[in-house]
This record gives sequence, C-alpha cells and structure tokens, in this order.
Amino acid sequence: MNKKYFILVVALVALVSFPKSIFAQKEDSLALIELKRIDPTLLPYFPRWEITEPNLQLQIYQSFILDGRPKENLEMQNIRITSAPIRDPQNPQYNILLIECGKEKLVASEVDAKMRKLAIMITDPKRPYSYRDIPPATPPTAAQVAAIVNYMDMPTNVTHSFSLSAFEQTLKMGNTGFWLRSSVGTEGSGYTFLSAGEAKIVVQRPLYPNDDPETKKAIPNLLDFHIGMGYRLGDTSNGLLSFIPARHLNAGPGGKGVFGFDMHAPFHPQFGVSFHIEVPLATIDSSKNIDAYTYSVYNRPDATLRLDTIAPILRTTGQATLFYNWWVDPEKPENFFRFDLGINYAEIKEAKRIYVASKYLYYLLPDTRGGYPLYHPTEVADWIFAKVEYRSQGSYPFGLTVQYSNQILLSRCYLPLIGQWLYLDARYSVPLRSKETARPFEENIFMLSPVLRFNF
Repeated sequence: MNKKYFILVVALVALVSFPKSIFAQKEDSLALIELKRIDPTLLPYFPRWEITEPNLQLQIYQSFILDGRPKENLEMQNIRITSAPIRDPQNPQYNILLIECGKEKLVASEVDAKMRKLAIMITDPKRPYSYRDIPPATPPTAAQVAAIVNYMDMPTNVTHSFSLSAFEQTLKMGNTGFWLRSSVGTEGSGYTFLSAGEAKIVVQRPLYPNDDPETKKAIPNLLDFHIGMGYRLGDTSNGLLSFIPARHLNAGPGGKGVFGFDMHAPFHPQFGVSFHIEVPLATIDSSKNIDAYTYSVYNRPDATLRLDTIAPILRTTGQATLFYNWWVDPEKPENFFRFDLGINYAEIKEAKRIYVASKYLYYLLPDTRGGYPLYHPTEVADWIFAKVEYRSQGSYPFGLTVQYSNQILLSRCYLPLIGQWLYLDARYSVPLRSKETARPFEENIFMLSPVLRFNF
C-alpha cells in the first residue's frame, strides 16, 4: 500500500471496527428528534387543536384501524391535530403536519395518502366541526415536537424538501429517508466554492437509530453515511462574480469517488468518529488530449530558464477525526457546539500543459523527473484538522463555523433573513502559509450567497 495513504487507511480501519451488533435499528426512531429542542415561543405559530366532534372522531379512529394500528394504542376521545404556521390569521390556510390518535400518529405524507377526504374537512378554514384549541402554554407531545422541529430542518414528515444556494443544493427524496446533496468546492481541505475547481454529488442517509433515552432527543441516529461522485468544473472565469479571485486549481479528468460517515459511540453518543475521503478515478494520462480552456494555468521557470505552463491538479483529499457534541443546556438543547480534531490529507500535483502543433491538441504531461513540486503534507501543520461549529437552534436559528485544515483557515456564518425560507450564507478562507512556503494556487476567498429553503 502506498505510504501516503497509510494514516487515512489506518483511521478508516479503526472507525469501522465497531461491532454492528451494538446497534438496534428501528424505523420509527428515524422520525423522533431532539424532543426538548423547541423554544416555547415557536408554539403559537403551529396551531394545535383537539377534535371533539363524535362523528369525526369515529371516522378518524376507523382510519387508524384500517391502517393496521393496534386498537390498544388508540383513543377515540383523544385526537389531536398539528398544523404548519399560517400566514394570514384573518384568512387561515391549514396545512396538516400531524394527526394523533392516542399513542398512534400519522405524519403529513401519510395523511395525504390515507385520509385525504377527511383531511379536506379537517383543514377547512372555518373548521365546521366541534373542536378545542390547545393553548400554546400546553407542552407539546413528543410527536408534535418531532413534527415542528422537522418542519424547520431536514423534515422527515413532509414528502419533499429543497434548498438552493451557490455553495450547496439539497433535495429530500420523497419518503425514502435519502437526501441528495450537490456542493461546490472541497471545504474539508480549505478550498471553498470555485477555488477547488471541482464539485460533487452525494447521497446521504441516516442509519442505526439511537435508542439511548438520555441522548436520543438530540442525537436521533448513531450512524450517518454519504457516498457519491466528484466532477471537475470547466469554466475558469468567475463571470459576474468578479470580486472573487480567479481560480488556479483544477480537478483532474475522470472524476472522483466520494465516501464518508459520522459514527456516534453507542456508549456515549455525544462522542464519535468522522471519516471522509475523495479519490481520483483516473490518472493524469499524457496520451489523452484535453480541452485547454477548461484548465487554469500559471507559468513557472524551470532549470533552463524556459517558462513552463503549469496546471495544478487536485488529487486525493480526506479527513479522519474525533468529534464531540455539546449542548450548553441539555434540558433545552438549542445552543449547540461540535468540536472536531483529527488529521487531514490533501495532494496537489503539478502537470505541464503542452501543445502538439502536428495534432492541434493540448495534453497534460505528468512530472516524471521530480522537477515540479508535489504538494502534500510534509509537516505537522499540514496534517492537523480542527473545527469548531456553533449553532443556535431556537426561534432565530443561526450558525458559526471556524476550521483549520491544510494550513488554511475557513470560516462560515449563516443567519435567517425572512422567516424560515430565506437565509444568508457567507464563507471566507485565508491561507496561513509563510511567504517561503506559499502555494501559487491559494488565495483569500470571500463569498456570500442567499439560501432558499422550501418544504412540501
């Protein structure tokens, strides 16, 4: 095995060596998250009421029975409705998030599939049946908290969820539990937005629900994994984003394989291990021509004082870290910190761009004589990966992140602008290398973007 991958491989072997028998997978647990996370000031925005109309109670009760719910869990006189926030109190439009009957519940997608006719009656703006509003001061049930929290962040009880920004796009794939994420940059190694010359698409899914009663409220799953592909960005100009320095780094041909996971320790779920790696699927092949205008280049004088046109190629990158989650008040886990500490690996190869006049084509010529530097970790500072993340998860959610990796300081801040659907996300990276060790493809990068979020 190549020595340059030794540390990452050893870390991966250590991480996956947890015995699978210690996890108990239960699908119902996937919908329960952070039961005490709700700020009481949010409750008035989520209308809740009890159905007291006997005929309507009976119809809802029968719908639960037809769905195969155990009768011993059902209570016909204890039926509760939770709705999404309404925009205009004078002309309310109710959107059901949850229907509870005793201990059983139907989330939004299930209501639409199994109780559509009843749902039309229940959501009638005039509510032409007997009901009793639940005061906001009344503590919500576990299922109601799950519905409210999920409505705000990565919802499980809506059919679709979508977010869009310059940095990342996400899509919840129906009721499968899978999330599709598309992102620009390689931020684990400090290269944000366009500066890496690459982007990736990954599928993410939570696995192994956390059954520890003390921590499952805030950590619903013990394992989250993602897998996908990376691809190169061809446009070397910034277009309208002229305030961003032009990129000098490139992804190589052939794409990358992307894999990673976060694994929480079952004996102490706040603690865990994280692993992420991106590996090129093709070598730099001098026999294959390239589209020269999709590669950013610079000139470097060689030993004979001749100017060589150089294309720096980003190759294998990855991180293996230990992390710890900490809530300032565990009874009301709204102020959240995550600390990551581990190792980083990032490799950049310089390749010479040549023009073959007889073929009217450009090629990349790998360095076979050691004349060009191979950028990879050579000192302790290159290996260190450290990250601190803070999130406020109350009625005004915002977050701050500071990361040190590959001798690059990367910071991020996001905050809401309008409601829960329009945010602002800003990121700033600063190389910390000395002038003697500075790399020609690294510059200060600042970029901000609006973030649109929609749930259906």
